[in-house]
Amino acid sequence: MIKKIFFLSIIITFSSCEKSEFENLLSNPDKKWCYINNNKYDKNSIINWYMKFYTNGDFENLSVTNNQKLILLDGQYKDCFWKYSKNDSILELCDSRYKILKYEKDTIHLMALKDNFKCLFINYKPKK
Repeated sequence: MIKKIFFLSIIITFSSCEKSEFENLLSNPDKKWCYINNNKYDKNSIINWYMKFYTNGDFENLSVTNNQKLILLDGQYKDCFWKYSKNDSILELCDSRYKILKYEKDTIHLMALKDNFKCLFINYKPKK
């Protein structure tokens, strides 16, 4: 009986550690997510910064031109985190919360919960 409980607890532990499809997409090391402040993307837009999401819950804002971390006006880095709730499709980024409306391979449609503002994350691919 003790062995069954032990194995059941191991199964539950490993299954709870599995990332959702969305989390795997967001933290894919090949993706560079750019925030678009409306729900339509113009392919001719100039993009200066992108976000990298890591499986440990960290993320960074990085420069498109040299991959350096974004420095805020006061010269400080802001430690930020991300967290996703599969139950209600809520993505938390630092102090902001977004409802995931839908997502595809290279586009994530979001709505900011504080004001219902719709926006996008698009996977940045440099123009050739």
